[in-house]
Amino acid sequence: MYRFKMIILIGFNMKSIYNNIFLLSFLAFIQVACEKDQTLTIAKSNATASTLAATKTSIVLTEADAAQDAITFSWNATDYGFSAATNYSIEFGKKGANFVDAKTLDLGSNKESKLTVAALNVVANQVGLEGFKASEMEVRVKADIGGGIEPVYSNVLLIIVTPYLDKPPYQTLYLVGDATEGGWNNSAATPVFRDPADPFIFTYTGAFNQGYFKILGVLGQWAPMWGSNGSGGAAFRNTEADPDPDSFQIMTAGYYTVILNLRNNSFSLTPYNAGAAKLYNSIGIIGPFTNWSDIAPMAKSTLNPHVWTIDYTFSEDTEMKFRIAEGWDENWGAESNATENNLYGIGAGGGPNFKVKKGRYIIRFNDITKHYILITK
Repeated sequence: MYRFKMIILIGFNMKSIYNNIFLLSFLAFIQVACEKDQTLTIAKSNATASTLAATKTSIVLTEADAAQDAITFSWNATDYGFSAATNYSIEFGKKGANFVDAKTLDLGSNKESKLTVAALNVVANQVGLEGFKASEMEVRVKADIGGGIEPVYSNVLLIIVTPYLDKPPYQTLYLVGDATEGGWNNSAATPVFRDPADPFIFTYTGAFNQGYFKILGVLGQWAPMWGSNGSGGAAFRNTEADPDPDSFQIMTAGYYTVILNLRNNSFSLTPYNAGAAKLYNSIGIIGPFTNWSDIAPMAKSTLNPHVWTIDYTFSEDTEMKFRIAEGWDENWGAESNATENNLYGIGAGGGPNFKVKKGRYIIRFNDITKHYILITK
Protein backbone atom coordinates (compact mmCIF):
# COMPACT_ATOMS: atom_id res chain seq x y z
CA MET A 1 0.00 0.00 0.00
CA TYR A 2 2.65 2.38 0.91
CA ARG A 3 4.62 1.48 -2.19
CA PHE A 4 1.59 2.16 -4.44
CA LYS A 5 1.02 5.64 -2.92
CA MET A 6 4.61 6.52 -3.37
CA ILE A 7 4.42 5.62 -7.06
CA ILE A 8 1.32 7.74 -7.56
CA LEU A 9 2.94 10.71 -5.77
CA ILE A 10 6.02 10.47 -7.86
CA GLY A 11 3.97 10.22 -11.02
CA PHE A 12 2.01 13.33 -10.01
CA ASN A 13 5.18 15.36 -9.36
CA MET A 14 6.70 14.38 -12.67
CA LYS A 15 3.54 15.41 -14.50
CA SER A 16 3.64 18.84 -12.82
CA ILE A 17 7.22 19.30 -13.80
CA TYR A 18 6.49 18.46 -17.43
CA ASN A 19 3.57 20.83 -17.43
CA ASN A 20 5.70 23.63 -16.01
CA ILE A 21 8.42 23.01 -18.54
CA PHE A 22 5.89 23.13 -21.37
CA LEU A 23 4.35 26.36 -20.04
CA LEU A 24 7.73 28.08 -19.68
CA SER A 25 8.76 26.97 -23.16
CA PHE A 26 5.53 28.31 -24.63
CA LEU A 27 5.94 31.70 -22.89
CA ALA A 28 9.55 31.96 -24.04
CA PHE A 29 8.43 31.22 -27.60
CA ILE A 30 5.83 33.99 -27.44
CA GLN A 31 8.37 36.51 -26.04
CA VAL A 32 10.96 35.67 -28.71
CA ALA A 33 8.31 35.88 -31.41
CA CYS A 34 7.27 39.33 -30.15
CA GLU A 35 10.85 40.52 -29.99
CA LYS A 36 11.53 39.23 -33.48
CA ASP A 37 8.38 40.87 -34.75
CA GLN A 38 9.33 44.23 -33.20
CA THR A 39 12.88 44.05 -34.58
CA LEU A 40 11.57 43.24 -38.05
CA THR A 41 9.18 46.20 -37.90
CA ILE A 42 12.00 48.65 -37.06
CA ALA A 43 14.44 47.13 -39.52
CA LYS A 44 11.91 47.36 -42.37
CA SER A 45 11.03 51.02 -41.68
CA ASN A 46 12.48 53.72 -43.99
CA ALA A 47 12.72 56.87 -41.86
CA THR A 48 12.14 60.26 -43.45
CA ALA A 49 14.76 62.68 -42.08
CA SER A 50 13.91 66.02 -40.51
CA THR A 51 14.28 69.22 -42.52
CA LEU A 52 16.39 71.79 -40.69
CA ALA A 53 15.79 75.53 -41.07
CA ALA A 54 17.31 78.64 -39.45
CA THR A 55 16.21 82.23 -39.00
CA LYS A 56 19.54 83.54 -40.33
CA THR A 57 22.25 82.43 -42.73
CA SER A 58 24.84 85.05 -41.75
CA ILE A 59 25.53 86.70 -38.40
CA VAL A 60 28.21 88.90 -36.79
CA LEU A 61 28.60 88.23 -33.06
CA THR A 62 29.71 90.97 -30.67
CA GLU A 63 30.39 91.03 -26.93
CA ALA A 64 28.03 93.97 -26.50
CA ASP A 65 25.11 91.79 -27.70
CA ALA A 66 26.13 88.66 -25.77
CA ALA A 67 22.76 88.31 -24.00
CA GLN A 68 20.67 88.91 -27.13
CA ASP A 69 19.09 86.13 -29.22
CA ALA A 70 21.31 85.28 -32.20
CA ILE A 71 19.59 82.53 -34.19
CA THR A 72 16.81 79.96 -33.96
CA PHE A 73 17.01 76.48 -35.49
CA SER A 74 13.83 74.46 -36.07
CA TRP A 75 12.90 71.16 -37.73
CA ASN A 76 10.00 68.78 -38.21
CA ALA A 77 9.85 65.37 -36.58
CA THR A 78 11.76 62.52 -38.15
CA ASP A 79 9.18 60.05 -39.53
CA TYR A 80 9.94 56.39 -38.77
CA GLY A 81 6.57 55.11 -40.00
CA PHE A 82 5.52 54.27 -36.45
CA SER A 83 5.49 55.98 -33.07
CA ALA A 84 9.00 56.32 -31.66
CA ALA A 85 10.51 58.24 -28.74
CA THR A 86 13.09 60.31 -30.60
CA ASN A 87 16.03 62.20 -29.10
CA TYR A 88 17.26 65.16 -31.15
CA SER A 89 20.61 66.92 -31.08
CA ILE A 90 22.21 69.65 -33.20
CA GLU A 91 25.73 69.16 -34.53
CA PHE A 92 27.99 72.06 -35.50
CA GLY A 93 31.20 71.69 -37.49
CA LYS A 94 33.69 73.73 -39.45
CA LYS A 95 32.96 73.62 -43.17
CA GLY A 96 34.73 70.71 -44.86
CA ALA A 97 35.48 68.85 -41.60
CA ASN A 98 32.62 66.37 -42.22
CA PHE A 99 31.46 66.92 -38.61
CA VAL A 100 34.61 65.34 -37.17
CA ASP A 101 35.02 66.69 -33.61
CA ALA A 102 31.64 68.39 -34.00
CA LYS A 103 30.13 70.41 -31.16
CA THR A 104 26.84 68.76 -30.13
CA LEU A 105 23.89 70.25 -28.26
CA ASP A 106 21.45 67.65 -26.87
CA LEU A 107 17.83 68.78 -27.03
CA GLY A 108 15.77 65.74 -26.03
CA SER A 109 12.38 65.71 -27.76
CA ASN A 110 12.49 69.44 -28.61
CA LYS A 111 12.33 70.41 -32.27
CA GLU A 112 13.59 73.97 -31.86
CA SER A 113 16.74 75.54 -30.43
CA LYS A 114 17.20 79.26 -29.80
CA LEU A 115 20.81 80.36 -29.16
CA THR A 116 21.98 83.63 -27.68
CA VAL A 117 24.95 85.50 -29.13
CA ALA A 118 27.12 84.24 -26.27
CA ALA A 119 26.01 80.61 -26.76
CA LEU A 120 26.58 80.65 -30.52
CA ASN A 121 29.96 82.33 -29.97
CA VAL A 122 31.03 79.50 -27.64
CA VAL A 123 30.06 76.97 -30.32
CA ALA A 124 31.94 78.90 -33.03
CA ASN A 125 35.09 79.05 -30.89
CA GLN A 126 34.87 75.34 -30.02
CA VAL A 127 34.65 74.24 -33.66
CA GLY A 128 37.71 76.36 -34.47
CA LEU A 129 36.37 79.41 -36.29
CA GLU A 130 38.82 82.29 -36.37
CA GLY A 131 37.96 85.23 -34.15
CA PHE A 132 36.67 88.45 -35.74
CA LYS A 133 36.59 86.85 -39.18
CA ALA A 134 33.60 85.63 -41.20
CA SER A 135 33.78 81.83 -41.56
CA GLU A 136 31.43 79.09 -42.73
CA MET A 137 29.96 76.63 -40.25
CA GLU A 138 27.88 73.54 -41.04
CA VAL A 139 24.84 72.57 -38.96
CA ARG A 140 22.66 69.43 -38.96
CA VAL A 141 20.16 67.66 -36.71
CA LYS A 142 20.61 64.07 -35.54
CA ALA A 143 17.58 61.94 -34.64
CA ASP A 144 18.18 58.87 -32.49
CA ILE A 145 15.71 56.28 -31.16
CA GLY A 146 18.32 53.92 -29.72
CA GLY A 147 17.98 50.16 -29.77
CA GLY A 148 21.00 49.76 -31.99
CA ILE A 149 19.26 51.60 -34.85
CA GLU A 150 21.46 53.98 -36.83
CA PRO A 151 20.78 57.72 -36.25
CA VAL A 152 19.05 59.69 -38.98
CA TYR A 153 20.51 63.05 -40.06
CA SER A 154 18.78 66.10 -41.50
CA ASN A 155 19.95 68.26 -44.36
CA VAL A 156 23.12 70.31 -43.71
CA LEU A 157 22.74 74.07 -43.34
CA LEU A 158 25.64 76.41 -44.07
CA ILE A 159 25.75 79.57 -41.98
CA ILE A 160 28.36 82.34 -42.01
CA VAL A 161 29.46 83.34 -38.52
CA THR A 162 31.84 86.09 -37.40
CA PRO A 163 32.69 85.18 -33.79
CA TYR A 164 34.50 87.18 -31.15
CA LEU A 165 37.02 85.86 -28.64
CA ASP A 166 36.71 86.19 -24.87
CA LYS A 167 40.46 86.52 -24.80
CA PRO A 168 43.20 86.07 -27.39
CA PRO A 169 45.00 82.71 -27.53
CA TYR A 170 48.37 84.31 -26.75
CA GLN A 171 50.04 84.99 -23.41
CA THR A 172 51.84 87.83 -25.10
CA LEU A 173 53.17 88.90 -28.50
CA TYR A 174 56.77 89.33 -29.67
CA LEU A 175 58.68 91.95 -31.67
CA VAL A 176 61.12 90.62 -34.27
CA GLY A 177 63.30 92.46 -36.79
CA ASP A 178 66.48 94.47 -37.15
CA ALA A 179 64.79 97.38 -35.37
CA THR A 180 64.62 95.26 -32.20
CA GLU A 181 67.27 93.93 -29.85
CA GLY A 182 66.87 90.31 -31.02
CA GLY A 183 67.16 91.05 -34.74
CA TRP A 184 65.39 88.68 -37.13
CA ASN A 185 65.95 85.66 -34.87
CA ASN A 186 62.38 84.64 -34.08
CA SER A 187 63.58 82.59 -31.09
CA ALA A 188 65.07 85.75 -29.53
CA ALA A 189 62.09 88.02 -30.21
CA THR A 190 61.15 90.69 -27.65
CA PRO A 191 58.05 90.02 -25.47
CA VAL A 192 55.60 92.90 -25.22
CA PHE A 193 53.07 93.84 -22.52
CA ARG A 194 49.26 93.72 -22.29
CA ASP A 195 46.69 96.36 -21.47
CA PRO A 196 45.05 95.37 -18.14
CA ALA A 197 41.79 97.01 -19.27
CA ASP A 198 41.55 95.06 -22.53
CA PRO A 199 43.26 91.68 -23.06
CA PHE A 200 43.21 92.19 -26.85
CA ILE A 201 45.49 95.24 -26.71
CA PHE A 202 49.24 94.64 -26.67
CA THR A 203 51.71 97.44 -26.10
CA TYR A 204 55.42 98.12 -25.83
CA THR A 205 57.31 101.32 -25.00
CA GLY A 206 61.06 101.14 -25.53
CA ALA A 207 64.04 101.88 -27.71
CA PHE A 208 64.20 100.78 -31.36
CA ASN A 209 66.98 100.78 -33.92
CA GLN A 210 66.40 102.28 -37.31
CA GLY A 211 65.03 99.44 -39.40
CA TYR A 212 62.04 97.12 -39.65
CA PHE A 213 60.03 94.82 -37.43
CA LYS A 214 57.02 92.51 -37.33
CA ILE A 215 54.95 91.08 -34.51
CA LEU A 216 54.73 87.35 -33.74
CA GLY A 217 52.10 85.39 -31.86
CA VAL A 218 54.36 82.49 -30.84
CA LEU A 219 58.05 82.69 -29.96
CA GLY A 220 60.15 80.85 -32.54
CA GLN A 221 57.44 80.71 -35.22
CA TRP A 222 56.74 82.93 -38.25
CA ALA A 223 53.01 82.56 -37.90
CA PRO A 224 50.72 83.81 -36.53
CA MET A 225 52.21 87.18 -37.53
CA TRP A 226 51.20 90.80 -37.91
CA GLY A 227 52.84 93.17 -40.35
CA SER A 228 51.98 96.39 -42.11
CA ASN A 229 48.92 96.51 -44.37
CA GLY A 230 50.37 99.56 -46.15
CA SER A 231 47.72 101.97 -44.88
CA GLY A 232 48.52 102.43 -41.21
CA GLY A 233 46.96 99.23 -39.92
CA ALA A 234 48.09 95.66 -39.37
CA ALA A 235 47.81 92.72 -41.77
CA PHE A 236 47.37 89.32 -40.13
CA ARG A 237 49.12 86.16 -41.30
CA ASN A 238 47.46 83.14 -39.72
CA THR A 239 49.73 80.36 -41.04
CA GLU A 240 53.03 80.19 -42.86
CA ALA A 241 51.10 79.18 -45.98
CA ASP A 242 49.45 82.62 -45.99
CA PRO A 243 51.07 85.67 -47.65
CA ASP A 244 53.90 87.29 -45.69
CA PRO A 245 52.87 90.88 -44.79
CA ASP A 246 55.15 93.90 -45.13
CA SER A 247 57.23 95.05 -42.15
CA PHE A 248 56.59 98.03 -39.92
CA GLN A 249 59.34 100.62 -40.33
CA ILE A 250 61.29 102.69 -37.80
CA MET A 251 62.57 105.66 -39.77
CA THR A 252 64.74 107.09 -36.97
CA ALA A 253 66.24 105.23 -34.01
CA GLY A 254 64.71 106.22 -30.68
CA TYR A 255 61.94 105.50 -28.22
CA TYR A 256 58.49 104.58 -29.49
CA THR A 257 55.21 103.18 -28.19
CA VAL A 258 53.74 100.34 -30.24
CA ILE A 259 50.08 99.39 -29.78
CA LEU A 260 48.31 96.52 -31.57
CA ASN A 261 44.61 95.82 -31.04
CA LEU A 262 43.68 92.27 -32.08
CA ARG A 263 39.96 93.03 -32.18
CA ASN A 264 40.28 95.01 -35.38
CA ASN A 265 44.02 94.77 -36.19
CA SER A 266 44.43 98.49 -35.58
CA PHE A 267 48.06 99.55 -35.11
CA SER A 268 49.89 102.63 -33.94
CA LEU A 269 53.56 103.61 -33.71
CA THR A 270 54.15 106.82 -31.73
CA PRO A 271 57.44 108.52 -30.76
CA TYR A 272 58.01 108.58 -26.99
CA ASN A 273 60.09 111.13 -25.07
CA ALA A 274 62.15 109.12 -22.60
CA GLY A 275 64.52 112.00 -21.75
CA ALA A 276 63.09 112.45 -18.26
CA ALA A 277 62.92 108.75 -17.43
CA LYS A 278 65.05 107.75 -14.45
CA LEU A 279 67.84 105.23 -15.07
CA TYR A 280 68.10 102.56 -12.37
CA ASN A 281 71.25 100.65 -11.51
CA SER A 282 69.37 97.49 -10.65
CA ILE A 283 65.80 96.24 -10.31
CA GLY A 284 64.74 92.77 -9.29
CA ILE A 285 62.03 90.67 -7.69
CA ILE A 286 61.75 90.13 -3.96
CA GLY A 287 59.59 88.00 -1.70
CA PRO A 288 59.65 85.02 0.70
CA PHE A 289 61.86 83.22 -1.84
CA THR A 290 64.60 85.80 -1.00
CA ASN A 291 63.51 86.18 2.65
CA TRP A 292 62.32 89.70 1.72
CA SER A 293 65.93 90.87 2.00
CA ASP A 294 68.00 91.09 -1.20
CA ILE A 295 66.42 91.11 -4.65
CA ALA A 296 66.83 88.44 -7.28
CA PRO A 297 68.29 90.81 -9.90
CA MET A 298 66.70 91.22 -13.32
CA ALA A 299 68.66 91.86 -16.51
CA LYS A 300 68.39 94.77 -18.97
CA SER A 301 69.77 95.10 -22.47
CA THR A 302 71.99 97.81 -23.93
CA LEU A 303 69.23 98.83 -26.33
CA ASN A 304 66.50 98.89 -23.68
CA PRO A 305 67.83 99.99 -20.27
CA HIS A 306 64.28 100.50 -18.94
CA VAL A 307 62.98 96.98 -19.58
CA TRP A 308 64.00 94.30 -17.07
CA THR A 309 63.78 90.52 -17.46
CA ILE A 310 64.32 87.43 -15.33
CA ASP A 311 63.72 83.72 -15.87
CA TYR A 312 62.65 82.47 -12.44
CA THR A 313 61.16 79.29 -10.98
CA PHE A 314 59.04 79.51 -7.84
CA SER A 315 59.07 76.22 -5.93
CA GLU A 316 55.75 77.02 -4.23
CA ASP A 317 52.91 79.50 -4.31
CA THR A 318 54.29 82.79 -3.10
CA GLU A 319 54.17 86.60 -3.16
CA MET A 320 56.51 89.09 -4.78
CA LYS A 321 57.21 92.70 -5.65
CA PHE A 322 59.54 94.59 -7.95
CA ARG A 323 62.17 96.59 -6.04
CA ILE A 324 65.39 98.50 -6.59
CA ALA A 325 68.53 96.90 -5.17
CA GLU A 326 69.25 99.73 -2.73
CA GLY A 327 66.18 99.32 -0.52
CA TRP A 328 62.45 99.87 -0.15
CA ASP A 329 62.36 103.53 -1.18
CA GLU A 330 61.17 102.42 -4.60
CA ASN A 331 59.12 99.27 -5.06
CA TRP A 332 56.13 98.28 -7.18
CA GLY A 333 53.27 95.94 -6.43
CA ALA A 334 49.78 95.31 -7.73
CA GLU A 335 47.66 98.27 -8.76
CA SER A 336 44.95 97.11 -6.33
CA ASN A 337 43.92 94.08 -4.32
CA ALA A 338 41.48 93.21 -7.11
CA THR A 339 44.26 92.87 -9.67
CA GLU A 340 47.09 91.47 -7.58
CA ASN A 341 46.60 87.96 -9.00
CA ASN A 342 46.92 89.04 -12.63
CA LEU A 343 49.86 87.82 -14.70
CA TYR A 344 49.99 91.17 -16.47
CA GLY A 345 49.08 94.76 -15.74
CA ILE A 346 50.52 98.06 -14.54
CA GLY A 347 52.37 98.09 -11.24
CA ALA A 348 51.71 100.65 -8.53
CA GLY A 349 54.40 102.22 -6.35
CA GLY A 350 54.22 100.59 -2.92
CA GLY A 351 51.18 98.55 -4.02
CA PRO A 352 50.04 95.21 -2.54
CA ASN A 353 52.11 92.09 -3.09
CA PHE A 354 51.59 90.08 -6.26
CA LYS A 355 50.26 86.58 -5.66
CA VAL A 356 52.20 84.10 -7.82
CA LYS A 357 51.48 80.41 -8.37
CA LYS A 358 54.22 77.79 -8.25
CA GLY A 359 56.02 77.44 -11.58
CA ARG A 360 58.56 78.84 -14.00
CA TYR A 361 58.09 82.29 -15.53
CA ILE A 362 59.76 84.82 -17.77
CA ILE A 363 59.09 88.01 -15.81
CA ARG A 364 59.26 91.42 -17.52
CA PHE A 365 58.99 94.91 -16.01
CA ASN A 366 59.10 98.29 -17.76
CA ASP A 367 60.21 101.00 -15.33
CA ILE A 368 58.92 103.77 -17.65
CA THR A 369 55.30 102.65 -18.01
CA LYS A 370 55.33 100.24 -15.03
CA HIS A 371 53.84 97.49 -17.23
CA TYR A 372 54.65 93.98 -16.06
CA ILE A 373 54.01 90.49 -17.39
CA LEU A 374 54.69 86.96 -16.14
CA ILE A 375 54.94 84.52 -19.05
CA THR A 376 54.49 80.91 -17.99
CA LYS A 377 57.06 78.43 -19.27
